[in-house]
Amino acid sequence: MPIMALIIILFFSLSFFLSPSYALERGSSPSKPADTTSKKPTEIKYVVKRGDSLWKISRKYKVTVEALMAINELKDDRLKPGQELIIPPKGYRPPPKELLPLPSQEEKKDTSKTPEPPPLQNP
Repeated sequence: MPIMALIIILFFSLSFFLSPSYALERGSSPSKPADTTSKKPTEIKYVVKRGDSLWKISRKYKVTVEALMAINELKDDRLKPGQELIIPPKGYRPPPKELLPLPSQEEKKDTSKTPEPPPLQNP
């Protein structure tokens, strides 16, 4: 019988310490689920300074150079002081580049019809 009493006491003491009201009495706030529906990732505007590079900016904001180039529609990595860049949110991945279409069967046949150059002759 004493074991049963010990189990009951242990059960009630644990439920008391784990209850939300006990946590509020201790000064901590109850945890709230994160509301991801109302928060949207924000984009930051960055003005390029002398000596900046896409690599330096990407390290500072923890994004990839490819993401910076894609979101700003840059064709190369050259920057000018005063140029405005959009910094994408962390974890932004640019859409995949379009792949070149594979040649059709007819195109493959056409390339095989090209005549081969004559073999070299030794004098």
